[in-house]
Amino acid sequence: MASSIMHVAISTGVLREFPDIERNRFLLGSMFPDAAGPGNGHRKINVCDGTKKTYDLPGFRRQFAEQLKQDPLYLGYYLHLVQDLVFRVYVYRTHHWDPMPEGNRERLHNDYAITNSYIIERYGLTPDLELPEGIASEPLFADENFDLGGFLESYHTYFGKKVDGDIFFFTKEMADECIAMCLSRCIAEVQAIRTGTGFIDEIEYAWDRPQ
Repeated sequence: MASSIMHVAISTGVLREFPDIERNRFLLGSMFPDAAGPGNGHRKINVCDGTKKTYDLPGFRRQFAEQLKQDPLYLGYYLHLVQDLVFRVYVYRTHHWDPMPEGNRERLHNDYAITNSYIIERYGLTPDLELPEGIASEPLFADENFDLGGFLESYHTYFGKKVDGDIFFFTKEMADECIAMCLSRCIAEVQAIRTGTGFIDEIEYAWDRPQ
């Protein structure tokens, strides 16, 4: 839901709190749910008797229990889903975003393009991420058609690029506030993974179908 630049900004904050996490694989993982083709890269599930949707975070934790503790790629991927849950609440519940009027989704994406250069500078982001050899064969990517290389190339194009224009909805101040909220939740989630308790309640963050 949030732009890849926002995901990397949040995850860079996580790295400051947990400097033992390896940077490259972690930041790649934090973007790659959005690299999935048509399918369910975000692991959406129906809940509340089919009236709501959320992300299957417990299922992810069961499937990749060991990798979450040992491989930052999987941790970054998981935290991307956590960030998207927080972002959804921030945009839809707190700020009452309505995606239904024609053109609103495109206007929101244009807001991302305008704010990206601000976020890059504000949070000290750099484009120096590389695909490790053999990463596409990871079990994490087995069930979807992921364009990992193409997505990373797209990420690199955000650097040195500034988009001018008027903000329609998602301001720089909102970006900062949302990043802080997501970072706080992600720090708690890393601690939960390391201790085995205190995980986010994905049902609390569920949204009405067919949003």
